[in-house]
Amino acid sequence: MTIITIGQRKGGNGKSTSALNLAEAFALSGKRVLLIDLDDQKNSTSAIATATPVLHSVEDLLLHSDLAVSAVAVPTTWNGVSLIAASASLSGAIRELDGEVGSHLVLKEKLLQAEGYDICLIDTSPSLNILVVNALCASRYLFIPLSSKYFSLQGLGQTLEAFGKVKSRLNAELSILGLAFVIHDGRSALAREVIKKAQDEYPELVCAAAIGQNIKIEEAQVMRQSIFTYAPHDRGSAQYRALADELLSRIGG
Repeated sequence: MTIITIGQRKGGNGKSTSALNLAEAFALSGKRVLLIDLDDQKNSTSAIATATPVLHSVEDLLLHSDLAVSAVAVPTTWNGVSLIAASASLSGAIRELDGEVGSHLVLKEKLLQAEGYDICLIDTSPSLNILVVNALCASRYLFIPLSSKYFSLQGLGQTLEAFGKVKSRLNAELSILGLAFVIHDGRSALAREVIKKAQDEYPELVCAAAIGQNIKIEEAQVMRQSIFTYAPHDRGSAQYRALADELLSRIGG
């Protein structure tokens, strides 16, 4: 199973939107996808409908040694996508894990036992807490979503700094899968300058595919649908499919 953390130190850069629509795009490509919502804002959990009741959250998975992924993950109404839901009380899990030796490896240990999935996507909080460190320690890749606004690049710098520390100290196998502009206003000259600056500084990391600002994508989340179901012929659907294909090619299939 290929594990990918979706992370960005600045909020409002489309982490949850990317997690949701990439999960469905990967599933449409034939992959069995596990989506983990590790953010106490619960955006991914709120925007996807489950096929069965949620009995356990990611907090339960992390704090109870007897619970396995198979007991916590639930199928969703999105074909091929399963969910481990977030909890509104994840701050309690942070406090408990902070006091435990080796707690940065709990999620990794749980996912090593998981079966039946090809790709796992982990939606994370902007805060660099023990939950985000868990996600990065468990992952092979980090995917960084961006908006084409100037302050997004500040969050990028902080994210890359955190990535470097985790890679050097905790997870030498962690690599950056890519940076992608998932909220882009193509009409703005400043937005084009932001993309060019990122391309100049990180030419091998910036994905060719970009997602334009799109009310249909927002509407889809309110309806608890992916853009592929809500508006299959919309440009957002084509753009997210192109981004998913590009990321799969970087993974190697």
